[in-house]
Amino acid sequence: MSLRLPAGLTERPLTMADAPEVTGVLAASERHFVGEAFIDESDVIGMWSTEGRDLATDTLAVLDDGRIVAGAEVNTRRHLLVEVLPSHLGRGIGTALADWAEGLARGRGWEVAEQQIASADTAGAEILAARGYERVSGEWVLRLDEDAPLRRHALPADVVIRPFEPADARAVHTVVVDAFAEWEGQFRLAYEDWHTRHVERDGADTSHWRVATAAGEVVGAAVVHDSDGATWVHQLAVRADHRGQGIAQGLLAEAYDAGRRRGCLTGELATSSRSGALPLYERLGMRVVGEFESWQLRLGQP
Repeated sequence: MSLRLPAGLTERPLTMADAPEVTGVLAASERHFVGEAFIDESDVIGMWSTEGRDLATDTLAVLDDGRIVAGAEVNTRRHLLVEVLPSHLGRGIGTALADWAEGLARGRGWEVAEQQIASADTAGAEILAARGYERVSGEWVLRLDEDAPLRRHALPADVVIRPFEPADARAVHTVVVDAFAEWEGQFRLAYEDWHTRHVERDGADTSHWRVATAAGEVVGAAVVHDSDGATWVHQLAVRADHRGQGIAQGLLAEAYDAGRRRGCLTGELATSSRSGALPLYERLGMRVVGEFESWQLRLGQP
């Protein structure tokens, strides 16, 4: 399907070599609508490296004089990504990319598709609503400032929080995907894809991760990556039968404490209204620094 683009713009699929430029487009959009950027190049490479991804068929870039100014991708689950450089908004580029992405999703038999936008992107919200999308959840990026206290809770006698070891990988994956699968609309990420995205991530150091064990069995985990001087907890999960014991709080405190000691003075994470965890993080002294929302479209025939 050829895009109906303004004169002078061209299109082509993305390649791995485009990761730095695509990161720049995504970061520019975050700075425009949120005030700062949270994405980094390792995030993009990780998303593109999982099993079943084919950039030649799943992505499309829009170029202006050889420079990427917009792009779209259809991933292997239910999510679409459509992003336009702020300088090129209002020219119909996003609409053309959304037509392409939704058409591809329909052709693959998807029942629903989701897109995430910044809460401040009111024009984007109006466009999504006009296309038939409905807002389904809120998402937030939270930060623990460098001078904020690290709050811990007394743990059960048999619970120990310690650094991750390579032998923990499958157990951590199980705890994480079991917890996230409880959210409506979430999918179980295969172990190989999870391993690629987190353990093999560019610049990853799994010694920064923390796991919680009870009687020697992994019951919780904090998957951690450093980014721009911040300790990012990308995944935080506790097994259902061990919740309410202060384990998540302890994992965060240990992960952020270790981060401060290696020079990453702030702690960050993202959460969704689907998890219901926002009040917990705010009670721990974290503050919202970025607000986003997810919109869902029921895909029927064109």
